[in-house]
Amino acid sequence: MTTSDPGDFFRDMLGKWEGVANQFGAELMKSGEFAKTVQGAATAGMKAQSAAKEAMSRALAAANMPSREDLVDVTARMRGIEARLDRIETLLTRLAGEPAGSTSDRPKPKRTKKPPKPSKKDG
Repeated sequence: MTTSDPGDFFRDMLGKWEGVANQFGAELMKSGEFAKTVQGAATAGMKAQSAAKEAMSRALAAANMPSREDLVDVTARMRGIEARLDRIETLLTRLAGEPAGSTSDRPKPKRTKKPPKPSKKDG
């Protein structure tokens, strides 16, 4: 049998290959061995990730640098402090009798210091 279009041959071959691969994959996934293998691979990946995280934490501690968890903790604390300061500022403005958010009417500090004059060496 001679085919005039080589594309037909390849499409037919690809379709058959795809069908066999799908059938094999479906049978493979039904087996308990496949599930055990996937679970084992996932467990190994999580253990490797945990070991890498622990090694990085030790390396950062040895270099006297904060870990990611340390930075997350500091960030959470800073947010709490900022929220408290906002509440304190709001209460103070209420006690002072000013409407909240009217900071533009406050007097600005006087600028009494003048910048140093450049010396003859500098320029």
